[in-house]
Amino acid sequence: MAVSTAVRRYYATEIFAKTGRDRAPPNFVPLDDPPTGTAHVEGCRGGGKNILEVAIVASGSGDVARIEDIRVSCGLCNPAMYAAADILCTWSRGRTAAEVLAVDGGDVDQLAPFYALLGGPGRPDDAREKFQYVLAAVQNAVRDHRGEAPVALPEIAEPTERDHDDPDAWDEP
Repeated sequence: MAVSTAVRRYYATEIFAKTGRDRAPPNFVPLDDPPTGTAHVEGCRGGGKNILEVAIVASGSGDVARIEDIRVSCGLCNPAMYAAADILCTWSRGRTAAEVLAVDGGDVDQLAPFYALLGGPGRPDDAREKFQYVLAAVQNAVRDHRGEAPVALPEIAEPTERDHDDPDAWDEP
């Protein structure tokens, strides 16, 4: 599966350019405080790759619990997973549990805020797949903060081979 232009561009500027000896992108450094909720996801079929860990510090309880900080750790992740994780951290920070849990990752239209943060043309399918994995992990970290059991990972379709650089490609079957 090829990496879309939008993911390559985001990864180059927001992840790769900020990574080096003794430095990492802000959303990939450890939290300053102990996490109040954690979750992980294996974001590739067959397991063993793209192990994403999510840790949040949230205040409050129930639906009004608010994510004060969120960080991620990637193991063997590909550029799309790094980009999606960075974007979901940025989007989640400051949101309430109700706002985070209300997003249906299976509805591509509800992923629009994440595509907007990704930038670039269209809605590349490699990003869609990883947004869905990361969203599920963030939602389970919120559930963990609230003392609830995690929800099983929903069925997530593989990215298609369609042209990622075509802004209208995501509308095609």
